[in-house]
Amino acid sequence: MLLTCGASIVFGSVLLAFLPTLHNGFVLWDDDLNLLENPAYRGLSLAHLRWMFTTTLAGPYQPLSWLTLGLDYVVWGMNPKGYHLTSLVLHAAGTVALYVLLVAMLERERERGSDLGVAAAAVVGALFWGIHPLRVESVAWATERRDVLSGPFFVLTVLAYVRMAEAQRLGRPWRRWFVASLVCYLLSLLAKASGMMLPIVLLVLDTYPLRRFGRESRGRAALEKLPYAALAGAAALIAFRGQAALSGMRPVAGYGVLDRIAQAAYGLCFYPWKSVAPVGLSALYLLPRRLDLAAPRYIVSMLAVAGVTLALIRLRHRWPWALAACACYVVLIAPVLGFVQTGPQLVADRFSYLPSLPASALVAAGVHRLLAAGARRRVALPAAVAALGVLGVLTARQTATWRDSFTLWGQMLAVDPTNHVALAKRGWLRQQRGDLDGAQADYSEGIRHHPDAILYFNRATLEYLRRQLDAAIADYSECLRINPGDPRTLNNRGMARQEKGDWEGAAADFAEALRLAPPGFAGRALIEKNLATARGRLPGDG
Repeated sequence: MLLTCGASIVFGSVLLAFLPTLHNGFVLWDDDLNLLENPAYRGLSLAHLRWMFTTTLAGPYQPLSWLTLGLDYVVWGMNPKGYHLTSLVLHAAGTVALYVLLVAMLERERERGSDLGVAAAAVVGALFWGIHPLRVESVAWATERRDVLSGPFFVLTVLAYVRMAEAQRLGRPWRRWFVASLVCYLLSLLAKASGMMLPIVLLVLDTYPLRRFGRESRGRAALEKLPYAALAGAAALIAFRGQAALSGMRPVAGYGVLDRIAQAAYGLCFYPWKSVAPVGLSALYLLPRRLDLAAPRYIVSMLAVAGVTLALIRLRHRWPWALAACACYVVLIAPVLGFVQTGPQLVADRFSYLPSLPASALVAAGVHRLLAAGARRRVALPAAVAALGVLGVLTARQTATWRDSFTLWGQMLAVDPTNHVALAKRGWLRQQRGDLDGAQADYSEGIRHHPDAILYFNRATLEYLRRQLDAAIADYSECLRINPGDPRTLNNRGMARQEKGDWEGAAADFAEALRLAPPGFAGRALIEKNLATARGRLPGDG
């Protein structure tokens, strides 16, 4: 009865906190690539299923996530409300699964206190994770279906493993729990490979709180990890191949080892800090072109990581729970700390989805201890409820920032006015809406902070439309200096030169664009037509 009541409270609270997401639309932040411009997922035919289980569109291998998105299309068409509702229900279900896991772990460790205290502490711990503003990016962004689908199966994997360990300890049948754990893990990896570090997490849990490393069970506990490791290894290999195909992967040679260490230290500190003070959140925290190792945020982060590590090692016998939780956090967050960098982000809210789970266990354990402490009971629960209320309000507000693309770019720029990616995106959106002055201002501001080829290209295209031909040619030329050999830019510069009557320069651009255009290039026919026109106007031709 208590378990069901607690689960209902958790599920309902998550739905309430994220209710504004149902008013959100799709955003031009990968939703266009994955959903709006991608007919391949729209259905559940054999052809659709074949695509879902073979594609690595935009990098990740996520067939199970594509399957749920295909089902959404069958039910909802292209109505974003239905997609967001599915993501919200999945996240709420994952939070309920976490609640059940926390109850199981607290009951195992309980020395005093009541069943009601266990249930209340587990509710607080689960909601600390489930309604935290750091979860908004994963829930409110349709593209991140993979997070809210892989998360519940990941939690169920650990829950089944804990049940298996308990059955072994009591001498009861345990193999069905082991099989259930492996099946859930496979489903989690098929939704997203973010749980690939689970085998190491299970080894940590074997040490504490499960305490399975007795002499007679050490070998068996190690062998049990082999199937998990095999699944994780396969997922990691597929994920690496998918990401390696993207141009955003940055090798260590181009971004030094010390830079990676500083970035990793910052990431290790960023997520706990934002868990405590979830303000100033953004959909994109840009990775600097060059890390300033002397910057205070990197120095403080590296010192904090070193200090906390030494303290946890020294206090490992007194506070084994702290060492275990921090170890699980570090293991889970390790793949996205920047040692293998993909994308333009330094850190990302969505990266905290699984790694924040250990923090919820610490919160639940702390609340349970306070509730069992007699005199503190009257203060602990009201304080926890008040804190959760604040988190819920912040989450509802943060969810609204994903209402549409323009609101999203505005929120990014409110957090970081120098964010050139947001300036490029908002400028393009303003251009589509006919606000040419606003678009040109955004492009120019972005170039001032980060002279990027895309910004020069967008500004040049806008200048061409406004018949500012000299400025357009200059910007196209700068774009080619940064990104030489782009046939689209060469063709556009040729068209601007053509408008000015520079037929020789235009013909040279068109000829070079045609030479560099790869087979099947969409604009090849246009380039051929432009080249023929330009050559026809040259002296002595025609």
